[in-house]
Parts: sequence; C-alpha cells; structure tokens
Amino acid sequence: MTFVMIKIINVVESNPLVKSYATLLSGIIVALLVTGFISQAYAADMAATLIPDLDKSNATFVGVKNLTLRYPEGSSVAQQLNGKTDRLDFTINATASDPRVASLVQETNKAFAAAKSPVQVNATLVHYQAKISGGPSSASISVKVEYHPTIQKFVLSKDSQSGGTIVDLEWRTFVINGPVIVKSPENGDVNINQGIGVLQALEDKYPGLASKISNSELTKPFTEPVMDFSRFNTPMGNWHFLFDPVGAYGGGTITGSDYGGARALSVYSLGESSFREGTFEAQETQASGTLDGSAISVKAQTPPPSGQLTIAGYSKLQGSQGSEFAIVTSEAPADAQTSTGGFPIQVLLVFGGMMGAIAIFILFKARK
Repeated sequence: MTFVMIKIINVVESNPLVKSYATLLSGIIVALLVTGFISQAYAADMAATLIPDLDKSNATFVGVKNLTLRYPEGSSVAQQLNGKTDRLDFTINATASDPRVASLVQETNKAFAAAKSPVQVNATLVHYQAKISGGPSSASISVKVEYHPTIQKFVLSKDSQSGGTIVDLEWRTFVINGPVIVKSPENGDVNINQGIGVLQALEDKYPGLASKISNSELTKPFTEPVMDFSRFNTPMGNWHFLFDPVGAYGGGTITGSDYGGARALSVYSLGESSFREGTFEAQETQASGTLDGSAISVKAQTPPPSGQLTIAGYSKLQGSQGSEFAIVTSEAPADAQTSTGGFPIQVLLVFGGMMGAIAIFILFKARK
C-alpha cells in the first residue's frame, strides 16, 4: 500500500495535467463533504459550541409542532378555516433584560434549574414562524421556534487531578411548560410555546376559535410545549463521539484564538438511529371532541431529535444520567479515544472511497 501511494504521488508530481485533475477532484470532494456537514447543521434541533475558557456559548434550539385539524365539510369550523392561509413570521434580538423576551428568558432559566443545571441565559434571538392552511375538511397549523440563547455559567470548576475544566452538560435537555409570551413587532403579544398561540394571535381572523378549542377535549395537542427538548436526555455516552485533534471537522484547522486556546475539538452527535442510541421517531398526540355540535379531531406531531454538541478541547464524560458533566483539557492523553458509533465511520468510509477513486483516476490518466 505504501509503495502504491508513493507511486501515485510521484505520478502526480511529474505530470502537471494529472496534478491539475487531482486538484480539481480533491476540491469537489471537499465541497461535497462540506455540503454534507452544512445540511446536517441546518437540520439540527440542538446545536452549540462550548468554549470553557470563555464560559459562554451561542446555542441553538429548534422547536417544531405540526397540527392537523379535521372537521366535517360545511361545519362552523370549516366555514372559519376553509380557504384561509395566514402566517406569522418575526424575529426578536434582545438582551436578557429586554421586556419583549422577559417571559422567555425567565422560563428558560427556570427550565435549566429544573434540569439541575446552573446555566443562565445572557441574551437571546428568537425567530418565530407559524402558518395556518385551511381546506374543506381539514386544516394544518405549523409552528417553528428557532431559539438562539447566549448561555453562560456552564463551567462548574477546575479538576484538581487533570488540571482540566469541569463543564455541565445537563442544560442540553430542558422543557418549557405553559405559555411563553413575547412582544412581536406587528402582532403584539404572541404565545410562541403552544400551537393554540397562533389562533390566539389571529383572534380577529378566527374569532372565538381559540377559546372554544381551549375549553374542549381538543386542548391537549394544542397546548403541548413547542420548546420541549427532553429527548436530548439520551445519556451522553450513547451519543456518537468524534475527537478532532486538528479541527478538520469543525471547519478547518483551528487556531487558539478561535476556541479560547484549545487545539482540538470534541464533537458529539445525536439523531442517527442505531443500537446504541435507539430508534428516533416522530412523536404524536391525538384527541377528538365536539365544537359547535360537530365532531372534530386533531393530531399533533413533533419531529425526531437531531443535535450536535461541540466542546473546545478534549472532553471526558463523567457522572450518570441526570447529572452528567465533562472534564475538558486542551490536549488529549496519549491513549485517548478518538471516536464511537457511526458518525466518524461514515465520514471515513466516504473519504476512503473517494480517495480510492482519485487513485484509480490518476493511474488511468498516467497510462494514457
């Protein structure tokens, strides 16, 4: 194998045309790999990069709730919803003390405390999107909350034995129950944490509908929390782990200034069903009842979880489920584990296959 690789390298270096082909193909491979990582990042329900030296992180949580309401054609509910399409879409960027997001920050900090985490929200950006689409016998209501809190106080203390930093990991899984009211730019107060909040905010277009649902057997699916991240309580030892000593998977070779002096990254990934993680499926809640004398049913669906947690430095998991933390050092010990599960294996298989394709391509061009 060594001889073959040396031969390939010699061919590439001695033939400018082959060298240009190899460079082009390598660029394509890099682009494909980067594209793959970007698409995964945009699909994440939870993502964060923890830098222990700064004790601060811009985290991302995405809550999604899809509701389907079914009713008889011609019923009073059908008359209100049929042919209707309405949207709510706004962004609020604020500090933790801004009254527009006071409820969101307060409830998040309470949820962190309930999860036995000392983490607090320093600032926040929230992007809320909701849509109502009505037809003759059914209507869909979708809610998406992109929540970007700036969190701090995840550093617990220094570890006397290793000299590393002890970092809390319990903040990753929390639930905000009940309504969360924010002050939107155009629609005033909006309850962003429940499906019923869309109808409440658009009361002038759907008069009385939210109140009737709230006082019926249909209320549970409509009042489930959108910001429910409890499914990230999967023990951290079951997350796919990749230790990246040069930062190649974190966006190129890292520098100390980028990650607070750390020379490596620890990447944990959740969402790919496996024997270790289990199978992740969408969660559904259903209910049926009567509105204005008509039989109505509703189904609420929450997509399966997907997340990535990156820690600047080499992290070693400690504790048990419900009280997990990591000891983080800037460099890994000589016998450090570099990966677990299928996350890095997929990358290596794709990379290895493509490198094999490069070798065959180069040899083919060299013989022509």
